[in-house]
Amino acid sequence: MMVKDLMTVSVTCVRPDMPADAVIRIMQGEDVGIVPVCDIQNHLLGVITDRDIIMRDGFGKTAGEIMTTPVFTADIKEDIHDAALRMSEHGVRRLPVLENEKLTGMLSLKDLSRKRIFTAEIGHIIYNICNKKI
Repeated sequence: MMVKDLMTVSVTCVRPDMPADAVIRIMQGEDVGIVPVCDIQNHLLGVITDRDIIMRDGFGKTAGEIMTTPVFTADIKEDIHDAALRMSEHGVRRLPVLENEKLTGMLSLKDLSRKRIFTAEIGHIIYNICNKKI
């Protein structure tokens, strides 16, 4: 199974010059905890999580000022187990999915949970997230 078989494809990208309060409204409106930051050609520049906004005191700043870089990603044609391993290794809950260096979707723990065969991978990812040095 490949990443494209499980990923979420409806992902809203923001531009680096967008005010953080607009990013917050998008996150609230779409009920998501992460928003990718992309250039006009949809190349991934970084990501903003709800945690980034709080930890970087994002109020009054732009998306580019509070985004996290570099970003761990997955390729659309990558084996899903390899992507899950990367999530576990880096203790992340989500991976932006790229095709030809452009954002095409997002792979999350929720996406992995749709298939029972990923139970072990999900356990490893959660363990590594919980034990991640912040």
